[in-house]
Amino acid sequence: MERDYSGPTGDDVDPDTDLSYADPFADEDDEDGAYLSPDNDHPPEYYIQQLETFNEEEYVKEDYKKSSTRLLNYMEDQWNQYSASSLGTYWKVFRLVYERATGARLDGKISRSMHKVLRKLTKKHGLKKIGRDKACMYVEDLAQVLQTNLVTTEKRYPHGRYRIQAQLYLQLGGFTANRPQALLSLCYRHIKVTLLRDPEGGPHRVLLEFTFEFTKEFLGVKDLNTFPLPEIMYDETLLFSPHVFLLGLLFYDRAFAAYNLTSPEELSRLTIPQGRNELPLHLNHILDDVPVFRKATRTVHGWDISPHEPLPYSTLLPWVRTLGEVTGFAQVTRPYSLRYAGGKAFNENGKSCDLVYARSVVHDVVLTYCVGNVSEAMQNLMMGHASISTFLKHYLSRRITVDTQAVVRGIQPQTAFMRAACTMSRSIDLRRPRRLTQEQSASVDEDPSVRFLLDRRDRLKRKVPNATKHPEYKTLVLKISQERQRRRHALLKAVKERWEFEQPVRDVERQLAGLDAIDDSEPIHNIMLPAQEELANSILSKPGTTIEEETDRRNGAIRAVTLYCGIEEGGMYPVQKAGRSRNIALSTKSQLRYGEGALEAAKVSVYKEERPKICFLCLGNERLPLAQRIHSFSTPGDLTKHFGRKHLKNIKSSEGLSCNLCKVFLADKKHLQQHAEKVHGTASPRSSYDCC
Repeated sequence: MERDYSGPTGDDVDPDTDLSYADPFADEDDEDGAYLSPDNDHPPEYYIQQLETFNEEEYVKEDYKKSSTRLLNYMEDQWNQYSASSLGTYWKVFRLVYERATGARLDGKISRSMHKVLRKLTKKHGLKKIGRDKACMYVEDLAQVLQTNLVTTEKRYPHGRYRIQAQLYLQLGGFTANRPQALLSLCYRHIKVTLLRDPEGGPHRVLLEFTFEFTKEFLGVKDLNTFPLPEIMYDETLLFSPHVFLLGLLFYDRAFAAYNLTSPEELSRLTIPQGRNELPLHLNHILDDVPVFRKATRTVHGWDISPHEPLPYSTLLPWVRTLGEVTGFAQVTRPYSLRYAGGKAFNENGKSCDLVYARSVVHDVVLTYCVGNVSEAMQNLMMGHASISTFLKHYLSRRITVDTQAVVRGIQPQTAFMRAACTMSRSIDLRRPRRLTQEQSASVDEDPSVRFLLDRRDRLKRKVPNATKHPEYKTLVLKISQERQRRRHALLKAVKERWEFEQPVRDVERQLAGLDAIDDSEPIHNIMLPAQEELANSILSKPGTTIEEETDRRNGAIRAVTLYCGIEEGGMYPVQKAGRSRNIALSTKSQLRYGEGALEAAKVSVYKEERPKICFLCLGNERLPLAQRIHSFSTPGDLTKHFGRKHLKNIKSSEGLSCNLCKVFLADKKHLQQHAEKVHGTASPRSSYDCC
């Protein structure tokens, strides 16, 4: 998992939020009724005791959301450990901590004076005065990332639904500019699906309405915002279609209340009765509290999607960062990049401009971005801000996107060129280093901080018998791992910064010397899974020329999404360099014949008398990619380790066990271990993995 050592950045902390108004007379009638009721009379001593035991702190403290409370607690820990607060965001959070601890706000004069102290500390310690760039993921950049997520084999997810959820999150994040947690908290009760009549006489279209309940809260619950997203017929690309991906999820989860609405073909048969303008397609109330974005959990057979656990932000963040790196962006992509870009799009006013995409992205699709007239009040409503000052101070990028030269000279502005100059896509370069080499990764052990910890561990190992089980030894191992990760993170950052300067210089020198450019990007030759290839082809298909062709195009894409929600990808594969993949030169039919033969040979091998090297549980899991099903370990001992770590360790007490190859039910873990050894020759590891 990717680690972030930057600490709190304040991305999800807005200092300017609106307050919910509480009506003091809302329950006046109920209070009067209770006062007049003889059943509620108490002696004077009762009220005296209530007054003496009254805890005023419970009613004067602020009602913060859990995420804000965690940040306040973190700030308290920082103060207790180091007797000082950090600059910038830490000072703002410290004021809230002070108020929570004392029940009183800091004096305004102290707050103003503190700004002078912050400037003095910044100068004294040579701190950077430039804040982190609020990089915007514009629609051009979003299309690049969406396509990368769709077709890349370098980024593997444990489960196919993860890839679909990532696609839907990026779409909704770009179109609604909502906070990440508001999107991740979206449940089925927050979604309304309607078949709506076209007022201009076109075919009926699906309208999706999203109500975001879990927006940022302060002193109560905010009013709910509902975003309607109409279906776009004859769209140039389905990359931007949340309808295709959400409907695919809904059909996979059998989420519609109508029991026989289970496929896109049945949806296409629906019509709106005469005299009405809509046909609501209600979702099943049983799924009201089920999150749309859910996490994957390990099972005895592999990975499965949790029926009720939401996808955590800590899982989403590395996805978005990795997709940006694989796409080739120089900037770090974050979920908040979508919110920055969406807020900027809402804020801007102007006229339409055609942007032509790169050929490798969406096949010369022409995107027309029409900046509409969004009022300031509507922008505040959509962004969840009390005033426009919040957007200007905390969201608006410091990068000027206006052709100031044209404005001053009174000439036609180069709108498309200026737009291209401000996107992430301008920095795309697949040669950009994304990971350390093995030599670079190993070199961090020579860092003094790591070497000091390694020496301590070695001394402890020599001094204490059976030291590996000693608590101090385990603590040292953890510290070594963390310090290595920090050093590798810093080294990779330095490598990237050096490359950003040196590589363009080398390119210029080679061009002026008349030499051909060298493409030293790392080629990836992993072949897409058949289901992923079908998904990509259906999403990237061209629009139909008739309504029937367009409907078939949409239905085919929805079916591909539904199918992909049920497969396992198996997680990240090692990067394969050019020439190492044996299947590259094979045709599709040859690959299928090779796969069928390899599968049958693998099934025979797990029933032999000698110990096998292929896992019978993975082999029987039809949701796994073929390469992982028939993977042969180096030794039977390696298979034993795999059997314990991947399968025995993840057995849950309520989980039904079975062998898909033998078609037999297994009562418990011990029964599974006996079956594995007696029938398939797979021994269990010595460690018990008692987890059930």
